[in-house]
Amino acid sequence: MPWRTAFSFGPLLLTLILLLCIEPVRARVDRQSPPCSPSSVSGASATDEAEAPHPKVVIDEVRFDGPIHLPESVVNEIVAGWNKGDADATSKDWVAVFLEGGIRNAWQDRGYFKVTLKQAEVENLGGDSHEQHFRLILHIDEGLQYHLGDLSFANSNPEVSVNALSPSELREAIPLREGEFFDVRAIRAGIEALDKKYAAIGFIDFTVVPKPKIDDKLQRISLTLSLDEQKQYHIRSVNVVGLDEALDAALRAELVPGDIFNSTAIDDFVKKNRSSLPTNLRREDYLQAKRDTRLGIVDLSLDFRGCREPTL
Repeated sequence: MPWRTAFSFGPLLLTLILLLCIEPVRARVDRQSPPCSPSSVSGASATDEAEAPHPKVVIDEVRFDGPIHLPESVVNEIVAGWNKGDADATSKDWVAVFLEGGIRNAWQDRGYFKVTLKQAEVENLGGDSHEQHFRLILHIDEGLQYHLGDLSFANSNPEVSVNALSPSELREAIPLREGEFFDVRAIRAGIEALDKKYAAIGFIDFTVVPKPKIDDKLQRISLTLSLDEQKQYHIRSVNVVGLDEALDAALRAELVPGDIFNSTAIDDFVKKNRSSLPTNLRREDYLQAKRDTRLGIVDLSLDFRGCREPTL
């Protein structure tokens, strides 16, 4: 993965990269999977398998052993969202998952990038075989609140002087302006948006490496997004099975041999016609794309018949 090259920049940069780098969905179009995964077989899913019942976690209260800047309403919203889930109260990891996936993210989305927190106390308030109730008392060090400084884009290939997208197209993908709180969630959403933009013009191997520069004195984080565009792909052949005549024609009109491969067109087609397709149909179940990286061409095979139990 490209982000591995950034390890030498230090642990803080590594943390940012792990938070921000998103493996592009479009770059996974050629990974093969078994013809039928458990969740895609008609009438069956992973949840249908016999599982030992466990009591779920219900957090009744979260307290902090010191002052915090985050509004109480935000903490309550995090707790409410967590309680809608089905965390296993017998697991030793649920507290850490709650702290990392809920509490820490809430601060980092508001500019507190270096926030640290510790589990101070977990009190079991009792329950039954269905639910166990808890009160958490946490210690948190918010650290400085950062704002976004300069945001720039660079091509990781020194031989490429012009990006496939214009500077304005790149910038509009990031929903964060200079001077606003450094919102990790917004940066992540922007990287996803860039991935989709590049996927629409054939760059299915496109990746981004965020490179931050932190200024504690000014409480600013300037960010350079290093773009690795890779090769642009065109369609060589298209094979479609499992659609009626009208849908087959509609899909083929979006995937014309010789055209640039717009992989988002497939997602849009499936989304638009979901009611006419087998239930629980996933991208890896119906799409196979064989790439020729030397020529920049791709052969597409799309099977919308749905998964069937294998025959002996």
